[in-house]
Amino acid sequence: MTADIAITSRSVPAAAHLRLEGITKRFGSVVANEGVDLKVAAGTIHAVVGENGAGKTTLMRIVYGLERPDAGSVEVNGARVEMRSPQVAIAHGIGMVQQHVQLISGLTALENLVLGREPSRLGAFNAAAARRQAGELADRLHTRIDWYAPVERLSVGHRQRLEIMRLLYRDAGLLIFDEPTTVLTPGEVDDLFAVLRSLAADGRTILFISHKLREVLAIAERVTVMRRGRVVATVESRGTDAGQLARLMIGEAPEPVRATGEGATVARRPPRDEAALALEGCAVDGPGGRRLLDGIDLAVRAGEIVGVAGIEGNGQRELIDIVLGMRRPRPGRVTLGGRDVTHSGVRARRRLGISYIPEDRNVEGADLAGSISTTAICLRYDRPPLSRAGILSLGSVRAFTRGLIERFGIVAAGPDAPMRSLSGGNAQRLVVGREIDASSRCVLAAHPTRGVDVKGIAFIHEQLLRLRGEGTGILLISEELAELFRLADRIVVLYEGQIVGEFARDAVDIDHLSRLMTGVETGGAAA
Repeated sequence: MTADIAITSRSVPAAAHLRLEGITKRFGSVVANEGVDLKVAAGTIHAVVGENGAGKTTLMRIVYGLERPDAGSVEVNGARVEMRSPQVAIAHGIGMVQQHVQLISGLTALENLVLGREPSRLGAFNAAAARRQAGELADRLHTRIDWYAPVERLSVGHRQRLEIMRLLYRDAGLLIFDEPTTVLTPGEVDDLFAVLRSLAADGRTILFISHKLREVLAIAERVTVMRRGRVVATVESRGTDAGQLARLMIGEAPEPVRATGEGATVARRPPRDEAALALEGCAVDGPGGRRLLDGIDLAVRAGEIVGVAGIEGNGQRELIDIVLGMRRPRPGRVTLGGRDVTHSGVRARRRLGISYIPEDRNVEGADLAGSISTTAICLRYDRPPLSRAGILSLGSVRAFTRGLIERFGIVAAGPDAPMRSLSGGNAQRLVVGREIDASSRCVLAAHPTRGVDVKGIAFIHEQLLRLRGEGTGILLISEELAELFRLADRIVVLYEGQIVGEFARDAVDIDHLSRLMTGVETGGAAA
């Protein structure tokens, strides 16, 4: 599929500002980077793209000293450097503008700019010199800023430009931008790109991390594509189109796995006509009125798995929130089993039969400060037989927890053992078991196998397919296309808060899907 792409269409300029060789980084059993080589020429704009989980942010954190590699080397201007901390990176002229602005609330824009490198005169802070230098930087970036305003009063675009000025104030020659356009308006994106081009023309090197391929091709001279922790190609922007980059990012479509084949034990049955969950015209606004979800129409029938594909940050979290009742769509309507629950909270929806496998089990799914039993009973601690007249029966709690441990093959010392004593895979088994044990009408499964080993993944997949066969509707949000292809009856694509495409299980078009996910195409269904 990728044979039509030239990996290098012209030689890389000899002067490399940054060179990475064999970078490998593991987090437990998860390999974030594996043998990554990267060469970035001085004075150029070089993009690194990939799906969520491709390893691009981890790689940049290594360059900036926020993570230490397990193997490999980093060279800056031809000299090998051990990036032990951001301070070492800054000392070698490397700065990073992270996806979420790293400014200090309560301080003014000027105080944030000079913090740690305040100009002084006769041992005292030289406010006039600080203001003069700030003005010079603003002029270079063709921007105006209220230097005496607290940073929280600045627009997102101005805060980002302030971060760039902080790096220039510290004389950074290589600037890393991690998903810098995620929260910007189109006008602010244009302003940012003008700044980046000006910096490159001034001889500075820009590393631009993104999954928005149109933007990448508009700003970068060269593009490195990562997939599953590895570099799969480096191409010249000129002569490459977004469709080619999308195919490199996504890869080949895996073969669909039948529910009755290896790794599954439940035969697929046609879904019922009734909707287990339905969203009608749902919209969610973020800070500043920016629309995070827009006009979402989505139905999950009883006995059906609907998969949501998309690069993370395109509305998945907001979709989870309105399904659970953590925030209310404005406008829009949510029904569960035909019952309007738009104005119902999380607890009421739980009572009506919605279960939730969270994307982060440690934050949303488990009580790490408590026992295994505490996490196991959190959905039913106030109901018989666990509780009578408001009093917990410790014997019933232990018996219930032992039942979950036995049924779902959880390796644990016992109900009273600390939740922290479970491995990641066993903790996820407990959370999944607790949720699917609740006789749910609908299951919202958000990245249910994230951080789980192969055996755990097979177990979770089998449980979801079993629930589907019993008539439960499942909304599956996953960044793993193989998981969606394996489980889903239908796949919808979420991009910038809108459903831009839909695919039936037997008609998955990987090229079309990848172009929709990355914004190369903005509409059209293949259902």
